[in-house]
Amino acid sequence: MTETTPARSVLRTGRPLDDGGDPTDGPALELAPDGRAATLLGASPRALASSPGQGTWATLLERPDEGDTDRPVLLQWLAADASEPPSHTHPTTETFEAVTGELTVVRDGEAMVLAPGESVTVEPGVEHAFRNDADETVAFRARLPSMRTVRALYSVWGMDHEGVFGSGPPGSDGRYGEPGPLYGLLLAESLRGETTMAVAPFPVQRFLWATVVRVARAAGYRGVDERYLADAFWERRVEQPDL
Repeated sequence: MTETTPARSVLRTGRPLDDGGDPTDGPALELAPDGRAATLLGASPRALASSPGQGTWATLLERPDEGDTDRPVLLQWLAADASEPPSHTHPTTETFEAVTGELTVVRDGEAMVLAPGESVTVEPGVEHAFRNDADETVAFRARLPSMRTVRALYSVWGMDHEGVFGSGPPGSDGRYGEPGPLYGLLLAESLRGETTMAVAPFPVQRFLWATVVRVARAAGYRGVDERYLADAFWERRVEQPDL
């Protein structure tokens, strides 16, 4: 059950759930109940998702097949020790807006810090990344290129909950983790044409997709799984806030 500490006026939620539906001692998301991030989360039509191994939580605020938007809009939180995604480019724009805390966006090698309410749009073809350089959790909204990006993100987070990247037993800190090189290749291939990772020259990536990824797919590995988009999955896996 979501916990509220009256003295600090902090809502603690988003912990991983065990098989019985009870919160574990895993990473928790702390929110100011009357803050903007909590307000946006309370109005979201989608469940709260998370990746304990990467220190992130998210909810899909808008999607193009449900409403008037032409792009998905994701509300995301990064813990102080959250993983930083690799630098990448898109053939379309991507917009970041800080909601609470300070978000660092690296655009074409230049780092800029966004305070709450500030935003930046990354133009097509410009290499960029984002991270949390602060000592507290930061929340931000991102207007993403398309639902393909959302599917890839949710697949990584869902696989993290199912212990795909970790090595420890259920309930242990070692259960969760981050995708290794193989899953990184699978995800990069699934985003081909929309997102290009800057970790290796594109011809090298293309060669690896045609060799390593082809073998991995034949062995049953998948980079994207549609079932991780279902709210029911997250309601079974992540403590949902009472807002």
